Amino acid sequence: MLDSLNKTREKDLGAFNLYATKTKLEFIAGAYRSTTDQGFRPFTCTYHIYLPFQLEFNRVNLKAGDKLIKLNTPLIVQHSKYGNYAIGLGERFSFLIVKRLYFSYQIGLVWCEVVKKDTDDGFRQMGFNFHHEFNLSYGITKRLALSANLIHISYGGVFKNVKNNQDVLGIGVSYNFNSY
Repeated sequence: MLDSLNKTREKDLGAFNLYATKTKLEFIAGAYRSTTDQGFRPFTCTYHIYLPFQLEFNRVNLKAGDKLIKLNTPLIVQHSKYGNYAIGLGERFSFLIVKRLYFSYQIGLVWCEVVKKDTDDGFRQMGFNFHHEFNLSYGITKRLALSANLIHISYGGVFKNVKNNQDVLGIGVSYNFNSY
């Protein structure tokens, strides 16, 4: 009896797999807003360099293709038009919505470096900050994807004075050196 139940659920079996991958690069350009801005102003750039491994969840009996869930670790570099920048490491969780369309959330820890003081780009103090990113990406080909992004960098002081705070609305393009 149990064997027959297991056979009927066999098509639903899933598995986590860790893969060694080739490099993936992502470039995001957008407009930013700081705590003193009323609207978004151009420009800021964000770069992601994905480390060469990926944890994936997929159905066991499904042909290779879109993964249901992907976990990646990117290096993060973000800079404003004034030269102030943040650099760090994040973890990205990507969820398949429909074929080739993923919704992702990325959390990271970045070091903010204020090169040009008294600018209005949201970078006010050097130090560690949280980096959050929401991403909706569509794979045009197996290697190339376009994305819409919402990025937030802040010190994390929710009920205290905000030190660093930058919000970014951006458009991104990524290139995956894997050929699958």
